[in-house]
Amino acid sequence: MTIRSSRTLLAKLLAALLAFTMLAAACGGDDDSGGDAGTDAGGSDSSAADDGADADAEADDEGGAVAPTITEPEAEEEAAPDPVVGGVLRVATEADGDGLNPVANNFAVSAYLMGFPMFDPLFAFDAEGNWVPYLAESASPVEGTNAWQVTLRQGITYHDGSEMTADDMIAAFEAQLADPIISLAVAPSYPAENRTEKIDDYTVQYNLVRPSAHFPASLTSQLGMIPSASYIAAAAEDPTMDQMPIGQGPFKIVSRTQDDKTVLERFDGYWQGTENIYLDGIEFSPITDTAIAAERVAAGDIDLVVTSGPDAILTLRDSDSVNTIENLYSGENDIMMNTRAAPFDDIRARQALTYAADRESYASLITQGTSPLADSMFHPDLIWNNPDVVQEGNMPELAGPLVESYCADVPENCTDGKINMELQYSGPSVTQTRIADILTAGWEPYFNVTEQELLQDAHILEVAIGQFQVVTWRQFGAVEPDNEVVWLECATAEGFITLNWVRWCNPERDELLYAQRATDDLDARVEMWREIQAEMNESYAYIFTTHANWTVGFGDRVKNLCGQTGPDGATLFCNNQGRMFFHNVWLGES
Repeated sequence: MTIRSSRTLLAKLLAALLAFTMLAAACGGDDDSGGDAGTDAGGSDSSAADDGADADAEADDEGGAVAPTITEPEAEEEAAPDPVVGGVLRVATEADGDGLNPVANNFAVSAYLMGFPMFDPLFAFDAEGNWVPYLAESASPVEGTNAWQVTLRQGITYHDGSEMTADDMIAAFEAQLADPIISLAVAPSYPAENRTEKIDDYTVQYNLVRPSAHFPASLTSQLGMIPSASYIAAAAEDPTMDQMPIGQGPFKIVSRTQDDKTVLERFDGYWQGTENIYLDGIEFSPITDTAIAAERVAAGDIDLVVTSGPDAILTLRDSDSVNTIENLYSGENDIMMNTRAAPFDDIRARQALTYAADRESYASLITQGTSPLADSMFHPDLIWNNPDVVQEGNMPELAGPLVESYCADVPENCTDGKINMELQYSGPSVTQTRIADILTAGWEPYFNVTEQELLQDAHILEVAIGQFQVVTWRQFGAVEPDNEVVWLECATAEGFITLNWVRWCNPERDELLYAQRATDDLDARVEMWREIQAEMNESYAYIFTTHANWTVGFGDRVKNLCGQTGPDGATLFCNNQGRMFFHNVWLGES
């Protein structure tokens, strides 16, 4: 199904689109070869004003956690060591970004690891998953409207010495909206005109098209990383500046050789002061095979790696000199079907593929015990999970009659009594090839499977423009479930490029999506998300395989990784989809 004409510009723009959208959607699943096709801006269930009262509501027995956040495993009781000033943290990334400009480049997992030290976000998540102000001083809804006002703290200084103001916030927002690709993710939430208003030098009003009780959660990710207006304008004229961003975080960039090394050093003019910024600097090096990176962490050549690859996770677990922080809550591996393209525009074909899928072999042979089987987009430990939703599979006896019925009605899409189909995945990747072999073995009695391996960029592009039938994918896992809406709503299922990858539109589901967005009633939201999961299950557009295991492996000398705090003292989230802050990390003895 590959379209042969040149799409270089479109592919570049699409990479930016996928980065600016608000959830992790890494193609491939259970493999580090692909990296993330998009990023997360997950959120909480409360505003800063109510300090997470709803998040304390009593959970159902099936799942008690509100947010997919985790904390560092507790060590044996011992006196906390005094922080050590100095040293350079050495971080291995699974890939390198096309640049580090948050209004122009692809911020997947690797770019976030490099980006957060340079750019403080407007908001962040605390350890319970509540959004808390960071660069922002406050956020409040405007009574009687759908708008929110966000006020900056005063005295925030960029690395070039300029002060951050409302003008920078508006310039960043307009840069996103002006992009014909990025705007697909942002524009549906805003009216055609009067999208923002400058209230004063430090306050911006965002005028939304419909009510939102969780708007600041969308500004915890790349959308909340704000370069200066002057830098945005200069980088638009000279794209090479995308490699050397000017932020306002505790570390500034001093050198970068793409696909080799990115070097940051402590910024002495940091707006919060440098008393609690202990590292002299951070060095990032891309190592695309994270199993090798894991071995280097175990050997002490590298301090830290983030991975979801089973081989790498097992290597990290087996090393006595390595600690791991694993999060099974912040991503799902799945198989997606294009519901607008034959044969999977017919539910019989989708059901047959689902019934014949060998999920059990997938889990045992691919994840090797590092990730459990998944039934939906939420882990069972999360309060959002619908315990009544069960992902079907390993029921091949149900596939045969459906295939027979389909082929009788649509013989042109069948050969020898089997449905013709194409399975697409990213590569080259040993793991992805193994996944394809396992899935094909289960499907072959009922489907004539043609496999198509594409480089990641081409793979993502084909999915976004609908040139696929079936793909393996990784998606979901936002801290704030509302930020999953962009992948599910009808507004993003239409057009040449879509973010609703499976192109499934259900207006009744949209009503639920927008109703949960409008309320901060946790019980009501949980019930709506459970209905949404049931509808997704009944659509047969997704086959969930396993919960992705986002693992941070780090050597013994790395201290305080999950002890990061925000400007107002809140302990921040640790390792959601492999993302974290390094602000208060220090290096001790091994």
